[in-house]
Amino acid sequence: MTRRISTLLSTVAVAALIGGCSLLTSVPEPVDVGNRIAALETAGLDVAAPVEIRWNEHMVPWITAESDADGAYALGYVHAHLRLGQMEILRRAASGRLAEVAGPLAADLDQTLRTIGYRRAAEANYPALPVETKLWLDRFAEGVNAYVARLDELPHEYRLFAFEPKPWSAIDVLAFGRLAGSDVNWLVSIGLLGLTDREDWPEIWDEVMRFNGGSLPSIADLEEDRDGGRLLAALLFALGGDARAGSNAWAVSGARTASGAPMLATDPHLGITVPNIWLLAGLKTPSLEVVGMMPAGMPVFGLGRNRHLAWGATNLRARSSDLIDVSALPDSAFTTVREEVPIRFGFDRDIEIRVSPYGPVITDAPMVDDPRGRQLALRWVGQGGSDELSAYMDAARANDVGEFRAAMEGFAIPGLAFVLAAADGDIAIGTAARLPARPHGAPDDLVVQPPASGEADPWNTLLTASSLPWIVNPEKGFVASANNPTAEAVTPLTIFDTPPDRISVIESHLRPTRNVDREFMAKLQRNTHSPSAVVLRDTIVEAAEKAGLGSRVPDELAQWNGDYEADSRGALLLEGMIAGIATPVYEALGEVDVLEVVSRWAWFRMKLARDLLRLTPEQARAALEKGFEEMEAAGEEFAVWGDMHRLQLRHPLANAPLIGGRYVFGDVPAGGSNETVMKSAHSPASERHWAFYGSQARQISDMADPDENHFVLLGGQDGWLNAEGFSDQLPLWQRGDYIRLPLTRKAVEAAFPTVTVLRPRK
Repeated sequence: MTRRISTLLSTVAVAALIGGCSLLTSVPEPVDVGNRIAALETAGLDVAAPVEIRWNEHMVPWITAESDADGAYALGYVHAHLRLGQMEILRRAASGRLAEVAGPLAADLDQTLRTIGYRRAAEANYPALPVETKLWLDRFAEGVNAYVARLDELPHEYRLFAFEPKPWSAIDVLAFGRLAGSDVNWLVSIGLLGLTDREDWPEIWDEVMRFNGGSLPSIADLEEDRDGGRLLAALLFALGGDARAGSNAWAVSGARTASGAPMLATDPHLGITVPNIWLLAGLKTPSLEVVGMMPAGMPVFGLGRNRHLAWGATNLRARSSDLIDVSALPDSAFTTVREEVPIRFGFDRDIEIRVSPYGPVITDAPMVDDPRGRQLALRWVGQGGSDELSAYMDAARANDVGEFRAAMEGFAIPGLAFVLAAADGDIAIGTAARLPARPHGAPDDLVVQPPASGEADPWNTLLTASSLPWIVNPEKGFVASANNPTAEAVTPLTIFDTPPDRISVIESHLRPTRNVDREFMAKLQRNTHSPSAVVLRDTIVEAAEKAGLGSRVPDELAQWNGDYEADSRGALLLEGMIAGIATPVYEALGEVDVLEVVSRWAWFRMKLARDLLRLTPEQARAALEKGFEEMEAAGEEFAVWGDMHRLQLRHPLANAPLIGGRYVFGDVPAGGSNETVMKSAHSPASERHWAFYGSQARQISDMADPDENHFVLLGGQDGWLNAEGFSDQLPLWQRGDYIRLPLTRKAVEAAFPTVTVLRPRK
């Protein structure tokens, strides 16, 4: 889910508009929450009994149904009302059907998506699902279709792209789930392919492995490095993972909280776009009573709370895929799948997808290229059988940590570290994934591996939640994850890891604190300190002194504390310096293509510090002079970090030519940076820019009270463009405020006063 999805939407938006869709389709007129709720048709629906939907002022629904089947139907109906336009584009992406509306410019993207095979995996998985899970999926899709059948006015996206609605099915929902679970491991590996034909590729890979060859310990194992300083210093010379998969989650035991019960905080890091990928909801059926965040178009609570448990999660960056060199396999080893890609304004494309014993040949796809000409197959757990939907449903019903862990046994993608807080007093962190039983230690080159078979094939055994690490009630009284491995495991959990910035900052605040309350949790979710930026600043200052340029280092930079607050002058100056030195450093090293790959990586600041030290004195002076020029220019144009670093509520259509300005629904100063707890990732820049990825939803739950659950989205709940609920949570986000989502009936009635009832056919 992530910036990948935002990029897909942006691609289709631009392609569709260039391809001939109407530039004259106007953005809808503003509409308030009351009128949007009133627009929901409620009579003559396929429910066995009336379904109550209560709404709060931010258009968050709280659904009460007398059966699970009616609850799933109502969820589909409400998801469609709130997010139908967004859902339609996402399901087309998952099935490789973007060119059908966007034209020839999206055809290569469609062929690549079909080669990966998200929909093929969904079609293969559906028959094996439990009966009750199939019913849940089918009823959700029926609810979506019932809503579409009653629409008087289609969402803006439908009118802009000029396509007609088509029925939804359970396969559509499952296919989007596969797309959302895309594996960071193979995405990073594909990005690295472009460097594998360099003569110094072995040295580049060795640098990667100096960090990633041994996974970082989790916060549970950082007892001897309380400020993370030694880890940062030891890893200064390392190149690490990709910046697109983040999140934070932590739970604190009742012995350390003001309420005397465990508390949980979680904030997923995904692409910053509107509509938000999440929507908020509450649901009560005979088997479920839950509030939380649901991915738009999917009938599961990815993050949330029931009466007994609250759960958050972070991406494990799990090692659940390989790129396999199948160049030497005989033709007889491959099967061929033939499909037709419909292309608007062009000729339909007939494609052949070769599938090896290890998976589809990804280099046959037009958007994946190996400079060494190898034929590479994508071997990914997500192409096999797994059942994340049942896992999420059973987890939402769990009464304790043990039941939650058991629910995750069938879970495979994406590999997650779950953080739990329980009403019975337990806190826990655990791994939910399906991983090949690999030996520890990395081969010489992990980006591409040779075929393995027989006893040598680690994929013969796939490890699951029952055999992967879980930690319950550690002595220190808290658990936390910031995309670091959960703990030592019998198999390597990850290979492309994240720096310890966020986890060390979270740990340093949690360890000494007692009487933790919601205010403390909320403040920590907005923390903007970056230890690695301090390391880079110190390296730059030292290099400037050696080059005789120390007088050009301003006091605001030399004395900066490493906090990327929106009103920070030091953060602005450092980022101007980074933008100035990055290109000359890598030009001097002959590694401009390396810069193109690593500039958005989470470890980029650490690598840049290391590479600045590789320069000759003359090269370093030239790079620093360019850096000071950029820094001084940025300092003249902008006063503080938030003047240059912006948070924009950008619909993907904001990237479209001519009309993009219509689709920016907020532009405010932003704090944070690439590896701060409040993440707001950006490329090196000394000019005005906006964060493309980072913190975009928050949750805090106190297990002392079933009603003390607080959530907020960056943007809003409603996907109807220009509606009041489209961006009304932005002020809450800026202030650090939340929306309370209670569980008890009395509190729900008070907080959700507007009532609609879905009524059965007579």
